[in-house]
Amino acid sequence: MAQPLWYLRHAGTVIGPYPPPRVEELLRAEEVSGEWEISLDEQDWLPLKESGQFSGLDETQPGEATGGRSAWVEERQRARERWQGAGEAPVPHDAGLEETRRQALGLDQQRTERLVSAAQARRPSWWIGLLALLALGAAGVSVWWGQSEKPIQAALNQAVSCAAPAAEGVNWSGCDKRGAALAGAMLRNARLDRARLEDARLAGAVLEYASLTGANLRNADLRGAKLTAVDLSGADLSGADLSGANLRYAVSNETHLAGTRLDHAVWSDGRACATGSVGECL
Repeated sequence: MAQPLWYLRHAGTVIGPYPPPRVEELLRAEEVSGEWEISLDEQDWLPLKESGQFSGLDETQPGEATGGRSAWVEERQRARERWQGAGEAPVPHDAGLEETRRQALGLDQQRTERLVSAAQARRPSWWIGLLALLALGAAGVSVWWGQSEKPIQAALNQAVSCAAPAAEGVNWSGCDKRGAALAGAMLRNARLDRARLEDARLAGAVLEYASLTGANLRNADLRGAKLTAVDLSGADLSGADLSGANLRYAVSNETHLAGTRLDHAVWSDGRACATGSVGECL
């Protein structure tokens, strides 16, 4: 069971609160007397000698002389001074100071709670972290796909220029290049959609990732041409010679191949066409 805590008052000075053993010790050390007042709440005060709570008021130690301290009291006082520090006096109780300290502690607690709340508000939500992880995963998949065996076709944004020389990324869409001498030409990423290339000499030309949708390549010479990942959707290759050409990953939707020679060509699925392949890869 918890002990009561007593406030002591004398001549306007309040000290404590102290538990009963401490009050007894102060009485024995004659630092307080029965003339002092005591209170539990600093509101109702009673003379200590009338309280009947402490035996030290009428305690007489053996050998104690009237009007002076006994050897026992003096020894007790010396022990107390060694424990607390010589000459230490009771600390006066200041109600105003304690109230100020309580207010300061309350303000510190409120400030700490505001800082914690602000830190929690700045903390990213769990779904933001999840989105970040998904984005990283998508980036990883993109890198892996980019390192795979199948090439990725580059975007082409150049304006159409039929007079432009053969070059990587050139845009000859819809241009008339019939019979053009383009053997070994560098036409990687070129735009040749709907271009007229009948009888064009394109042996050994580099047409990787080029777009030839709807192009006319009838009777064109494409022997040994590099046509990796080229888009031949709707193109007409009737009678063209693609012997030894590399068509790996090429798109050939609705491509016309009547009479097209494909001896030893590499087809879009990686197969090597047999000798005598005409119109299809055997």
